[in-house]
Amino acid sequence: MTQYLLFDAAGMNLATPADFVKSVHESLTVQPVASTKPWFLGLAVTGGKLMPVSDIGIFAGRQSCTGRTLELAPSVGMAGLRVDEVFGFTDSYPEEFDSRKNVTEDSGDVKLTFTEHAIMDNGRVFRVLDIAALVQSKDFINIRDFEGE
Repeated sequence: MTQYLLFDAAGMNLATPADFVKSVHESLTVQPVASTKPWFLGLAVTGGKLMPVSDIGIFAGRQSCTGRTLELAPSVGMAGLRVDEVFGFTDSYPEEFDSRKNVTEDSGDVKLTFTEHAIMDNGRVFRVLDIAALVQSKDFINIRDFEGE
């Protein structure tokens, strides 16, 4: 059975397979990069390598996240995702999620990519974020900010 990491980003309860996350950083120094989208926070150094760091809250068209950074496993992609709170791991089995019966978390111009599953934990619904699809999406890869040009 797959374990899932449960976390919050800008008021969204999210989950991802635990093996998609290499580590969780309490504090990480991020160097901003000029002329990039507001959700792209910049570059950090972890394990002697550069890692791009993005804010999931701003990317989803919500407020900025101010908590921890999830460093993705190399098999998923080279990226860090800033989130607010990390709740921990669960062995709960994902259930089918019918987004037509629930408010979706995809507000704003840029949409997060979800699987069709959710984790139920302590009376809360955690949507399973499709991180592999997210980090390969055109919107996520294109960090250049065209505004002001």
